[in-house]
Amino acid sequence: MEDQNTNQNPSSSRLNAVELLEQLTTTTSALEKQVSQLNSESASMQELSMEVSDIFDRKVQELKKNVSGIEIGISPEDLKKLESYKDYFKHYKPILYISLFVMLSGWGLAIFGAYSGMKYYKESVRTKQEIRAQVLHEIGNDGNVIVSKEQWDNYQFQNEVLKAWKKTNPRDSESLINYGNGYKARQGK
Repeated sequence: MEDQNTNQNPSSSRLNAVELLEQLTTTTSALEKQVSQLNSESASMQELSMEVSDIFDRKVQELKKNVSGIEIGISPEDLKKLESYKDYFKHYKPILYISLFVMLSGWGLAIFGAYSGMKYYKESVRTKQEIRAQVLHEIGNDGNVIVSKEQWDNYQFQNEVLKAWKKTNPRDSESLINYGNGYKARQGK
């Protein structure tokens, strides 16, 4: 058995070496193909890069020529039109100044009017308050009082009722008058 194993080992190792050599040669040839392909692609990429660079340089040069060739100027016709507008505005310049003056004067008058109005209103309110206080003081000094309309109407109604009762009951009215005078005298003490 060992002889068979030894016999098989050298023959199997020979086959393996041959197979390995074939695999190495195929792999090497495949690698060489890929390297040559990469080299050719690299060369084509360099050519493409050079072409793009050339195109870019040409476009930049064309753009520089186009931009440097542009001239800015005013034609004589345009100058005449500008001069005519200058004359046109000479006629309307006083109107413009008058309009501005009127507008600024209006603003000034509006501000002055608002300020004066506020000052007048404040003074008016203060004066009205002073007059009210003075009138109330004079009414109080004269011995008069201010009552509401409802109370005044009630007092008038009661006075009319008493006058009517006095006319119809003259005897009883004397006792009411005496009672009222006594009540007043007691209130005075």
